[in-house]
Amino acid sequence: MQYKDDWEQAKQRMVAWWDQEILDRPCLQVTTPRQGQEQALVEAGRKPAAMSLEQWWTDVDYAVERGQRRMQATFFGGEAFPLFNPNLGPDLFSAYLGAAVRLQDADTNWVEPLIHDWNSARPLRLDEDNYWYQLQLRLMRMAREAGQGLWITGLPDTHAGGDAFSALRGRKRACLDLYDDPQAVRRAMGQINAAMLQAYDAYFRILEPEKHGCSSGWLPAWHAAKANVLQCDFIALISPAMMTEFILDGILAEAHLFERCVFHLDGPTSIPHLDTLLSLPEVHAVQWVYGAGNEPATRWVPLMRRIQAAGRSVWISAEPREVPVLLEYLRPEGLMINTWTQTEQEARDLLALVARRR
Repeated sequence: MQYKDDWEQAKQRMVAWWDQEILDRPCLQVTTPRQGQEQALVEAGRKPAAMSLEQWWTDVDYAVERGQRRMQATFFGGEAFPLFNPNLGPDLFSAYLGAAVRLQDADTNWVEPLIHDWNSARPLRLDEDNYWYQLQLRLMRMAREAGQGLWITGLPDTHAGGDAFSALRGRKRACLDLYDDPQAVRRAMGQINAAMLQAYDAYFRILEPEKHGCSSGWLPAWHAAKANVLQCDFIALISPAMMTEFILDGILAEAHLFERCVFHLDGPTSIPHLDTLLSLPEVHAVQWVYGAGNEPATRWVPLMRRIQAAGRSVWISAEPREVPVLLEYLRPEGLMINTWTQTEQEARDLLALVARRR
């Protein structure tokens, strides 16, 4: 791979990580600007002042071009690898079902709730002629074609299941519906899950994971077979009992599409669901996101030990200074640390440190 000379070694280490094994050292993903490319990397992620928000989000030619500039300017150390994220927004799946997209800024967008009254709500179906659906597929096709030999094109940030339900209904009303209208919730979740399967079928036809391997576009965790992130941020608002009754089937429906899955556990209010998630054989790893105000990563070593004790791999983002502590207190098998440095030399020094912890 042009932007990753040691890609074959990195792939082998990641496959071992998924299975709670270790090849020759703990896994470390470290990125940094290539020497002399610092400003180029900044510019690749910055919206030009003269560009409208609409063009920033919908000009897929420009999205692929700026993605390539970003990867050209980045040093991918260890198990970090050039990954194109075909990101058109976290709630885009809900837009496939008819929700209106609102462009907030250059970093994110959201959708307006679509379901205001269950009595008048239309069935939730994926419209294959939907503007956002077709734009997403076009972006994936272009990235896949342009990235041959250069990068891996990842899967979109799907947010189906409970996250789609809460986006389509509105979070407050979605929570109340679990008590007030459970049948409507079950009906909607069944429709959402059917649409999710339809979307993934299209994604797989474009990305051909059976030939190229697979990774989420936003969380770098590659496997030779189909692999992705499972997530449902909505569970932070509900009890484990409600999660099991209404949300779990959707998580499993998505998981069954893949041979390896890492669950994105987002913030302390999601921790009550950890035991349920660790009981699922479909969950092979957990990404722990402690969130702003809950730093540092090392504060959560007991939680990560709990994950490892359950026979699951851990994916954790941490500052470079935290890497030695994590290596000291966590098992090297099934440990993936994701970090960043200011210079290539700092990145290489960190990789040398990890290599001594075999």
